[in-house]
Amino acid sequence: MRHSHLYVVWALALLLGAVGCASTASSPPTPVTDMSQIAGKWQGTITLGGGGQEFYYLTIQPDGAIVAQWGMNWQTGKVTLSGGTASFELNPPVSTGTIRYYSGPRRPSLWLLPTFGDWTASVNPTN
Repeated sequence: MRHSHLYVVWALALLLGAVGCASTASSPPTPVTDMSQIAGKWQGTITLGGGGQEFYYLTIQPDGAIVAQWGMNWQTGKVTLSGGTASFELNPPVSTGTIRYYSGPRRPSLWLLPTFGDWTASVNPTN
């Protein structure tokens, strides 16, 4: 009997997690008009093409310099802003794309979406 309660709690936690993710993804991203909105240290996960995930660490400086690290990989580059959209370029290897910023309601998050490549990253402030 105790095991069935554990399965119900586990299933409910998964459902609530999915609803929380869906509410973030369904709300429109916040325009990034100043680097201070996204500058700082962030951490989360990178999802690679095969579906595997790794811890992902991101630092964005006020001048737009960016450093990304996951596993044994390090990339450096630049974030630029134009018309409320944040774009990144990371090296090596060259990777470009956009950064979607979600300001809330609970906790800010960034989604890195490459122009080419089979990966995405989602991060929150480290505080």
